[in-house]
Amino acid sequence: MPRDDRGDGGDHIGRADDSERDDGGLSLKLPPIRLPSLFPENFRILWPAPGEGPRRRVSKRAVLAAVLLFDIVDAVLALAVDSGAVVGVRVVGGALVAATTFGTLGVGYVWEAVAALAGFGELTVVPTLTALFVVRLLR
Repeated sequence: MPRDDRGDGGDHIGRADDSERDDGGLSLKLPPIRLPSLFPENFRILWPAPGEGPRRRVSKRAVLAAVLLFDIVDAVLALAVDSGAVVGVRVVGGALVAATTFGTLGVGYVWEAVAALAGFGELTVVPTLTALFVVRLLR
């Protein structure tokens, strides 16, 4: 068996020493980096969570005005703009408003997304959020 004359008596055939390894690439080693803190230690993000903080009820009249305004703008965009991006923004925005305003009842807004994806964008002129508001009042 062939032996290597390194003086340590070990068999080193077929193994590369660290000093002999050269993959031809550039190597860069950095010391450990510690980033400065971006926020103070007592920084707290305030995000409304169920049961947290004082609750102020919004009047039904204000909610009705908001959903009517949203439905009017939605209808104008549905009739005036024929762009996939605008349809996507309208559907996502309406779904977010429906979910935050009506909870699980807001799932009814999904029909607008289905109509828009099926190519019946003119059907989305229907004031869905206002209809959901009326259904919520009747419950």
